[in-house]
Amino acid sequence: MKTIVTSALKLFLAAIIYTVLFVLVSALVPFSQGFKELGSSEHPTALLFMFINGAWVCFTIYFIIKHSNYSGIKLFINVLFVMFFINFFMTQIETWFFGHAFALTKPDIILIMLSGLFPLLGTTALLIKFFQNKNAVYEKEKINIKSILIKLGIIGIIYLCVYLLFGYFVLWQFEEARLFYSGSTANLKLGESMGNTNIGIGTNSIFIPLQILRGILFGIFILPLKNMMSTKNTFIASVCLVYLCTAVQLIIPNVLFPDMVRIAHLIEMSSSMLLFGMIAGNTMWGKSKKSCT
Repeated sequence: MKTIVTSALKLFLAAIIYTVLFVLVSALVPFSQGFKELGSSEHPTALLFMFINGAWVCFTIYFIIKHSNYSGIKLFINVLFVMFFINFFMTQIETWFFGHAFALTKPDIILIMLSGLFPLLGTTALLIKFFQNKNAVYEKEKINIKSILIKLGIIGIIYLCVYLLFGYFVLWQFEEARLFYSGSTANLKLGESMGNTNIGIGTNSIFIPLQILRGILFGIFILPLKNMMSTKNTFIASVCLVYLCTAVQLIIPNVLFPDMVRIAHLIEMSSSMLLFGMIAGNTMWGKSKKSCT
């Protein structure tokens, strides 16, 4: 019981530090004047939601650390790589291509991406200090490039299907989302809705290849977790937790979406990324290892 309480307190401390660093960095980053003006009015509960997001991120890092075969600097680099590229890089790729819909400049998007690195640096190091297994022995996996490439291609197609299906059957069922993206509350059929949104297939030929590429990148960025985990279940759980970080951050009120659109995205992303995480984890798992000292 004492150990559980101590671990919970350490996680709580890490979540507070993550939140403080997140707020400080966001305040100091030189965003464009237009973006600053958009964010001039803060939501009264924003700080609480930032803490909840930070707590989820810290728990995800904790889970990876506790079940990892790595320790020390190797563990730090791999955790940082996975968390940054999934949680910040991947979420901003789509914004980069469709930033015109949100009145964001390219430098703003890059700064949003990079600002997430600093809270991760501090809390990852702290959580490793608190929870790492210093006697961990990892296993080196025999890399089968052909198999990995085939699996990544499959994941890319699966991600596109999940993206489209949840985008329509979850997100598109919210009237506020339809109005925000299409300028109309009409609930069109799946094919019609994809062709009539401001950022959809009908208006942007890069839409489908972009989502396939994003799916492939989601697969690439979880590859370090494969060698870090000993069992299939812990690997899949880690993948799901990391992917869900991209959804949980939508709990924070932001200037890009009206509240109901943000909530619609939160529901859509939480459900779709959980399903995609389970599928991607099962697809990518497959080990042939030997112990390393």
